[in-house]
Amino acid sequence: MDLLRLLIGMVLSSAIGLAGYRAEALSPSGVLGAILTGTAIFGFGGWSWGLLLIAFFVSSSLLSRYREAEKETLAEKFAKGHRRDLGQALANGGWGAALALAYAFGGRGRLLWAAFTGAMAAVTADTWATEVGVLSRQPPRP
Repeated sequence: MDLLRLLIGMVLSSAIGLAGYRAEALSPSGVLGAILTGTAIFGFGGWSWGLLLIAFFVSSSLLSRYREAEKETLAEKFAKGHRRDLGQALANGGWGAALALAYAFGGRGRLLWAAFTGAMAAVTADTWATEVGVLSRQPPRP
């Protein structure tokens, strides 16, 4: 385990979390979630793992702002709104953090990188589908 990389992960995830808070993409508890998951993913996985997490967060935050005025009229259907909280951060980054831990302590296999990439693809697809799908004028298919 590389303590310097953990420290860098904590500094980067703290900076990104605070920027997300200022941009109203994260709630205060969401900042904590970003720091926890970001530190674990970057610290135990490395740069490629951390950059993939950042790509998810930035792209999803931008999509949250896409046609935001229209989404405001639908806000009563979605209790949480567009600010991510601790629960959402852990739901989206928890598996990634667990896989990063396994990668660091259980062997640095390609299978764990593939599993992490798949986990991030799944949470990205879910988030993007929600952000764009809520704007559809047609009901979801059965």
